[in-house]
Amino acid sequence: MPSFVSSPSLKSLDENNRYSSGSTALPTPSQYSSDDNISISHCGEDALITETILSVTGMTCASCVNGIERHIGSMDGISSIKVDLMTAQAAVHHTESALSAEKVRTSIEDMGFDAMIISSKPVSPAGNGKSANDTPDAVLGDRPVESWFNIEGMTCGSCVASITSLLTALPGIESADIQLLTAQAVVKHTPRDIGVREIAKVINDAGFKATPLSLNDNGDNAGAAVDPSAIALKNLQKHRRTAAIRFFWSLVFAIPMLIISMIIDMALPSSNKVAKAFHRPVFQNYSVSVICIFFIATAAQITLGSYFYKHAFKSLVRAKTANMDVLIALGTTAAYVGSIISVTLQKGAGEQFFETAVFLMTFVLLGRWLEAIAKGRTVSAVEALVKMQPDDALLVHSSDKEADNLETISAKQIQLGDLLQVNNGMRVPCDGVVVVGQTEMDEALLTGESVPVVKAPGSMVTGGTLNLSQTIRMRATAINESSTLSRIVKLVREAQSSKPRIQEVADRVASRFVPAVVLASVIVFIAWIAAGAAGKIEHKWLTSKQMGHTVDIADDGMSEHEKPMSYGIFALLNAISVLVIACPCALGLAAPTAIMVGTGMAARFGILVKGGGATMEAASGIDAVAFDKTGTLTVGKPAVVDSYIDSQIEARVSSFKTWISAGALAIESLSSHPLAAAICKFARRNPSSDNGSSEATNEQLALIEHKELPGRGMVATVDIPAETAAALGWPSGVTQARVLIGKEEWVKDEGCILDVPSDIRSRWSESGYTPVVVALKPVDYASNQGKVVAAYALADQVRPEARDVVAKLRQRGIDVWMISGDHPTAANAIAKMIGIENVMAGVLPEQKSETVRTLQQRGKSSTPWFWSRWLSSIRKQPDTRHRPYAKVAMVGDGVNDAPALAQADVGIAVGSGTAAAMETAPVLLMRPSLYSLLTFFDLSTTVFRRVKLNFIWASMYNVVCIPIAAGILYPAVDRGLPPVIAGLLMIASSLTVMTSSLALKLYRERKYQA
Repeated sequence: MPSFVSSPSLKSLDENNRYSSGSTALPTPSQYSSDDNISISHCGEDALITETILSVTGMTCASCVNGIERHIGSMDGISSIKVDLMTAQAAVHHTESALSAEKVRTSIEDMGFDAMIISSKPVSPAGNGKSANDTPDAVLGDRPVESWFNIEGMTCGSCVASITSLLTALPGIESADIQLLTAQAVVKHTPRDIGVREIAKVINDAGFKATPLSLNDNGDNAGAAVDPSAIALKNLQKHRRTAAIRFFWSLVFAIPMLIISMIIDMALPSSNKVAKAFHRPVFQNYSVSVICIFFIATAAQITLGSYFYKHAFKSLVRAKTANMDVLIALGTTAAYVGSIISVTLQKGAGEQFFETAVFLMTFVLLGRWLEAIAKGRTVSAVEALVKMQPDDALLVHSSDKEADNLETISAKQIQLGDLLQVNNGMRVPCDGVVVVGQTEMDEALLTGESVPVVKAPGSMVTGGTLNLSQTIRMRATAINESSTLSRIVKLVREAQSSKPRIQEVADRVASRFVPAVVLASVIVFIAWIAAGAAGKIEHKWLTSKQMGHTVDIADDGMSEHEKPMSYGIFALLNAISVLVIACPCALGLAAPTAIMVGTGMAARFGILVKGGGATMEAASGIDAVAFDKTGTLTVGKPAVVDSYIDSQIEARVSSFKTWISAGALAIESLSSHPLAAAICKFARRNPSSDNGSSEATNEQLALIEHKELPGRGMVATVDIPAETAAALGWPSGVTQARVLIGKEEWVKDEGCILDVPSDIRSRWSESGYTPVVVALKPVDYASNQGKVVAAYALADQVRPEARDVVAKLRQRGIDVWMISGDHPTAANAIAKMIGIENVMAGVLPEQKSETVRTLQQRGKSSTPWFWSRWLSSIRKQPDTRHRPYAKVAMVGDGVNDAPALAQADVGIAVGSGTAAAMETAPVLLMRPSLYSLLTFFDLSTTVFRRVKLNFIWASMYNVVCIPIAAGILYPAVDRGLPPVIAGLLMIASSLTVMTSSLALKLYRERKYQA
């Protein structure tokens, strides 16, 4: 039997609600909260905050990210900054008056990175943290926006003044900034009052040519929409091309170096003619081979090395941090300079390893090219969403005299209220409502389900969905950034850039990693120098060539390049190996790559994880799930589940059931209350007349007057048949009656006798049904002659999959709770139906957050559920180990559960993609099924299992490989790790992490069936 907790101070009745036993208050838009609120630290309370999105390329690891965040975040006027390594973007909130967007960009470039402003727009004043475009006004087009135009034909200042005066005189335009030099205009206007096409038409009519567009600050991509996600994808593609060019350019030096240093000098026998030609001294002991290798290495150091030197210098001097470029620059410089010193001191006969510097840069550039390719694949989820947005739309010009004309326009030029045509096979260009036609839509974009959805006049359609059958016409209701698709892309992008707690630890390690590696390299060099001076380095170790194979030393005929190296060169090579094998990149990529793939996969399954990595990390270890009842465990729409008709009256009047049902339908159809709609639906589906329709009886039922009483019900005056009045025991002169439909208490107060059998009332009460009674009362007669003649039992329908979902959650060791504002009897009845044993009933919306906090403070067993069950069976007693805090997920409908969703460790909204639902919780289930909840928990567990695996690999790689590079295996196997091989291993570590994360794409959603 389910147990419940009911607060005696909580009232479940609301006078403003007609019939229901509980009510919920809709929060105002200001009550909606977001996990991404900006924390203002450097600006005044009323300062206007600007959000600037920048593309930042050149970042290689977490050290780069930390350096940018630390340096830019310390500047005056910065509120917050978040840098995403995977998408190569930075989101900066700053005070424009104190620090401009251009200054932010140049500051990042001064650190050695390439930065480009994607967008810069004002958000709410300090302390609010919500973008102007996130408010309901923005969605409806009531908030001003800025639009850009190219204007051709301006010749002087009078042209500027003329256009400015024309535009500012138009209704809905707040300001117009015309720029003569750039031939552009920035117009601030209200979309609902005037759109971009109308503005362009006014300018064109004045004799100029205006083209609406959206531009970045550099003026690139004229005429194309500046979408942050689209720009991110373009920049990643550009970065991939640049990395490929750098790598192939490095082959110009690497291939000749390979031929000379590895094939001619090492592979060919000394008797070979080619080998003799290259080993021939030119002057002193400087051979042709040494001279060629020197010039190749010098050219590579100047061309390829300049890239690493520039970024290393800016990182150290301006950002005051050390990144991977510092290690590469140190390693290649040590190899190059060390070779010059060695060869010079011995006049061309010394050991040289110029090839180490060239091969190392080549392998690093190869690795970065491959990483760029892998990064592009990890953001494929955002790319797929961006491609869903069509570029063009068909605008319908209606005319009374002529046939409708169709005009193809850019999707970015759509205005609110436009009539658009969507043909078969086309994607919907924006959010809207169907006005003409009926079709089927593929909404897999939103829900992940491929089953088509029927759309008829009045149905809402979402931009990006695919029209599968017939041509329709629609009216635009949300455009550009306010559309559902744009908001989904924004949510996925933000989710992919958020960091879990485990990544914050890795970032702190990475920020200290490079200095530690440099220190370790110096220690290794000093240690081997000391060992060589003490005679502790064995002779055969010094004959181990740089590629790891040993050359036998002959007693005669031995060439100079076959001599064993000096212990100084030996120590330097080991130090270089330590520098190049250390890889903070793998640590920095361990979590972001997995989270990016995971959130992308979730979006494919109709799950929007707004909270990103932090949310998925919490979801991977959930202890308890608390469900709201209405709209979550139930469908949120009441239905009639049982009915009662007075059998005595029905026995005397054969048509009474038909008459009273028709009356209930006629009266309740005048109300918009959900319970009234449910009764009407029941009456239509269960006609009582002999011919199967109640419409014939409706003609006999004339409503003389009617009135709706909020919190009580409906009352109407009707003509009553004489036989029905006689069956009720009324005087023969009664011809009119008042029909009361509503709450039992109200009907009693009106003097009507409640004559519903006690067994029926008890059954309804135990089942938690909401009764709605129908009473008849004579007009102008004694009030005590009214009587209840019919009643309906209504209940919210339980979702068919709810019981199975609850059972599967309990199988995983997760505690399941129901938190409801309904009466304990109703809540307990629903809980019993779906198998929930823990119920908190009578809880008002504002008290749900405290209830969630109570669940969190209850704690949880510190042993995983599968181990706990096993240990309990072994010990023959329950496992009593306990931790003080429990991770709680709250699942609600995203409207009246906002406080509880914010308090929970993971807030999950069951919605259909509305703006309010998206703003409420960090997780939104787009599908109308609770099975998505199980998929979300499964996917979160899988993703963070992979994140931990990546961290283990990245950590163990450095723990194991750095000592090997230092030469710890020489005493055991007489082998070390040459710098070139160390560079290859460094690349392999990052690519292994990337491949591991990309393997998450093999995840397949489990198929559940209720």
